[in-house]
Amino acid sequence: MVVNGVDIEVERKPIKNLHLAVYPPDGRVHVSAPQSYTDEQIKLFVLKKWIWLVQKRKETTSYTFQNEREYVSGEAHYCKGELYRLKVIRDNTCTFHVEIQGDYINVYVYERTTKENIANILWNWYKEQITPTIELYVAKWENILGVKVAEWTVQQMQSSWGKCHKDTGKIMFNLQLAKKPLNCIEYVVAHELTHLIEQNHTDKFRHILGTYLPGWQKIKEQLNEFPL
Repeated sequence: MVVNGVDIEVERKPIKNLHLAVYPPDGRVHVSAPQSYTDEQIKLFVLKKWIWLVQKRKETTSYTFQNEREYVSGEAHYCKGELYRLKVIRDNTCTFHVEIQGDYINVYVYERTTKENIANILWNWYKEQITPTIELYVAKWENILGVKVAEWTVQQMQSSWGKCHKDTGKIMFNLQLAKKPLNCIEYVVAHELTHLIEQNHTDKFRHILGTYLPGWQKIKEQLNEFPL
């Protein structure tokens, strides 16, 4: 389906409501629709969301991605905004673990450990690195904003740096944030906690965020420009 020159992927499923999503790195647009909905109904739904869709595509296509990861020694990887070289140390007597040593991220694995397993080991390590950082920032911004997060998690996400469910008080953070500078991580935490006060990106939302985090727009630009 094409709407205003934009290709829309449509997937009809046994669901009750329409769902619109935009995915990086190319701004791919996907709509999940109830099986009974016609093309015209779906087009109308997309058009009603058009301003949001255009902005979201602009944001997602501005992300900077590194080449596909091979997880081999010498490859560049980021952690909290710092650039490191990966060193894969293969030793059948070792215990799987990851450590930073100087300018290197050392990953200890067995001789026959696959690329996929090395990736999983590294991502588990990233989660260990970012969890206490987010915990500190959540506590800080709960105090600043006078809100309380019911629960927060860190996981791989495809289309956003974070997601807040205002009605339940639950927040999800993108695991990719582990690669970002600390000011970018704090911005995402502040952004999502502000949604506990104002659900949408309204003038009120921007005013609250700007009051307590001046210059957040520049940090947002840095967040999307920094390589993943």
